[in-house]
Amino acid sequence: MRASALRFTTALGALFSAAALAGPAHAAELIEVNVESANRKVTIASFDPIGQSFTAISDTLTSIGFEFSTLNPTAANSAITLDIFAGETLSGTSLFSTSFFLPASIVDRSVEEFVDIALPNIAVSNGNLYTAVLNTTSNRAALVTGPGFVPQTGMFLGGDAYSGGQLLAGGRSLFSNCLGETNNCDANFRVTGELVAGAVPEPATWALMLLGFALAGGALRTVRAAAARETQDLEATPA
Repeated sequence: MRASALRFTTALGALFSAAALAGPAHAAELIEVNVESANRKVTIASFDPIGQSFTAISDTLTSIGFEFSTLNPTAANSAITLDIFAGETLSGTSLFSTSFFLPASIVDRSVEEFVDIALPNIAVSNGNLYTAVLNTTSNRAALVTGPGFVPQTGMFLGGDAYSGGQLLAGGRSLFSNCLGETNNCDANFRVTGELVAGAVPEPATWALMLLGFALAGGALRTVRAAAARETQDLEATPA
């Protein structure tokens, strides 16, 4: 009986070890929006502030990036300030603030380049709205936005590319389809984060857990069989 009990305890140990390895798991998440931009580039300083709202699909934010160009290559390459706000807003209490510069490789409007900014694992609520807001004092930096527009025909080259947020601007002279309730504009942007709560265990972890269950089940059957034999031996022993 003691040997069987020992095997059962060992199996349970393997099972609990597998369960411990299963959590919490971290799953990388990504939002990436690339709209049909065509001639749509928005000079940031003309609309200070300007931002993109988005719906979090993770518990933390680890980076955010925008696609930049320039309509004024001779202007000073001044610092661009990034703020992250809770909600769909261009102001409030910043969850995180930093400054960065447009890469020197962006020399004219023909160049469109993503710039990613690392974030220090900013805690967010999965499914809630947040806004990344940009400010700068120079009119060098421009955001690549969409949907694209053909001036000759007045036709748009697409609809709302991202339903989880929208392009927001302080200036009233932003494209008419980027204002009000019918706003269908977005910047080309991407957000990365990690989903911790309720993450699915890795395949190797599942295998280890299943092995633990199998060992526990086998040990339990052994214990029951040993107990049954001891009972039969006791019943067969003369009083």
